[in-house]
Amino acid sequence: MIDAARRLFVGIKISKALQVELDSPAPGTKHYFEDSDKNDFLQIIDLGEQKFIGRYIKDGFPAANIGDVSRNVCSIVKLITRGRRIEESDVQIYSS
Repeated sequence: MIDAARRLFVGIKISKALQVELDSPAPGTKHYFEDSDKNDFLQIIDLGEQKFIGRYIKDGFPAANIGDVSRNVCSIVKLITRGRRIEESDVQIYSS
């Protein structure tokens, strides 16, 4: 039986280096990921012992638009981290 309560999260695993950059974000960018419960941009979540930055997608989200979400996550993380290089393969889909 499928657990319908699980949500899909599109995001990037937070490494030690990325965490350092998130601890000292570019000026004026904290609102992109702070206050995760109310944020319309990105959220930082814990899945097990790992932390991720990204965003949840709503049930019934069109599969054709998943690339847009991936690019959006990359763009905002690059903005926050002053241009950090992010590979397309760094953005993955997780179930929480």
